[in-house]
Amino acid sequence: MTKVSRCYQCDETATTVEHVPAKCFFPKGQRDNLITVPSCRQHNNDTSMDDEYVRGIVSSANGTNKTAVDQWRGPVRQSFMHSPKLFLKTFETRKDNAFFHDRDRVDHLMIKIAYGLYFHAFKKRWASIPAPFYKQFYDEDGITDFESRLPGYRDAGYHTVLAGANPSVFKYSFSEADFNGEPNVSLKLIFYEGFEVLIMPVKTSEVRPVLVFK
Repeated sequence: MTKVSRCYQCDETATTVEHVPAKCFFPKGQRDNLITVPSCRQHNNDTSMDDEYVRGIVSSANGTNKTAVDQWRGPVRQSFMHSPKLFLKTFETRKDNAFFHDRDRVDHLMIKIAYGLYFHAFKKRWASIPAPFYKQFYDEDGITDFESRLPGYRDAGYHTVLAGANPSVFKYSFSEADFNGEPNVSLKLIFYEGFEVLIMPVKTSEVRPVLVFK
């Protein structure tokens, strides 16, 4: 009997595979052993525009590496030339030296990546709701997302060993701990050696503040 693969994010039958993160984050020559997970068609195809939107934000972030700069000057710039509407959506709202971005859209993609990596690591769907926190996002008072929504993150002694076949593009790490009295994991993502995201498990969706990207 042939075993039927299930989607990494739902119980539908998998009909394709999903790259985690999307292939567009990885430049040519840095696509060794990309992570893929079984996916239904909906969860494979419904974020292609979000992939490009978030790639534009991440590759332009302060503190990232030369690979991010090359991505910005190459594929990202080409995508903006192909779709000026995408550029306007990404950078249309500005205050001083900071840009406002669509937090829900960024969260949606990071949560998708978290579900995919969890499935890849543990061979099952993540029963929790992943909540992303960002090092490079700020609130309107200039306080980072980490500082305002994740107190004590500086003292965290975990996530010291990160995995990833293309570390200059993307690397990640799971850390096991008790969350709300139950065993679970947190997840750290680093894009282009500088854009940092912590994924924490929560039981219910949270109301998230409007944040600013610098």
